[in-house]
Amino acid sequence: MPSDVDLMRRALALAERGRGFVSPNPMVGCVLVKGGKIVGRGYHAVFGGPHAEAEALRVAGARARGATAFITLEPCSHWGKTPPCADALIRAGVKRVVAAVQDPHPRVSGTGFAKLRRAGVRVQVGLLEKEARFLNRSFFKAHITGTPFVVWKTAQTLDGKIASRTGASRWITNPQARDLAHRLRGESDAILVGGETIRRDNPSLTSHGRGVDPVKLVLSRSLNLSPRANVFKKGETLVLTGRNASPARVKKLESAGL
Repeated sequence: MPSDVDLMRRALALAERGRGFVSPNPMVGCVLVKGGKIVGRGYHAVFGGPHAEAEALRVAGARARGATAFITLEPCSHWGKTPPCADALIRAGVKRVVAAVQDPHPRVSGTGFAKLRRAGVRVQVGLLEKEARFLNRSFFKAHITGTPFVVWKTAQTLDGKIASRTGASRWITNPQARDLAHRLRGESDAILVGGETIRRDNPSLTSHGRGVDPVKLVLSRSLNLSPRANVFKKGETLVLTGRNASPARVKKLESAGL
C-alpha cells in the first residue's frame, strides 16, 4: 500500500498537468484512496473547468464514501465558476482529508478546513507543504503580498553577450532553451518587452501551445513600431509609452486598432 507521502506526491504530479492553463487559479491535484487502493484521481485542467476534487469524485463515484482524499491545496469553500469542493467532499462521504497546505486566498484561507471538520471529516494539513507551496509559488506570492511573481528571462553567451556585434543574430539558444521560454510564457499572465525587441526580432510572444498565451506588454517611448508587427497579430497587446509620445504615432497605432 502506498504511504501518505507517496500518495501526496502523486497528487502533486497530477496538479503539475494543469501548468499554463489554470491561471489565475492554482494548480491542484487530488487522489482518493479506499481500502489501500486508489479509487479516484483528478486535477484542475483548465481555468473555469472542474476542480481537482470534483474530477476525482466523479471518477470514484460511490467508492468515494469512506475514502481518504489527498489534496495539494485546501478545498475551496465558496461558489466561484464551480461549486465548493469542501461541500462536494462532504456529500460524497469522504471520511478523511490530507491536504498539503492552506489556501492563501482570503475567500478560502481556513474556511474549507473548518467546514470539513464541522461535518465530522478528519483533516490533516502540512504533508509536503514545502513542495506544494513551490508548485504554486506565484499564486501564494500574489495573495500573500499583493504583488506579482516576476520571472526575468534572458539568454546570453558564455562571455555575457545577448546578441552578435551587429545585433543580427536572432537566436543564441538551442531548441530546448526556446521550448523552456515558451513554457514560461504559458505559465505567465503577461510578458513585457521593450520596443527595440519588437523592431529587431519581430517576435510573436505566444506560448506556442505550451499554455494560454500571455497578455503582451510593449514599452516604447518613441512608439516607432509597425502596426503590422507580429506581436499585434494575435491575442491582446498593450503598448505603454510616455506622456510626451508623438501624437502622430499614437494616432497611427490607434487607427490600426491598438
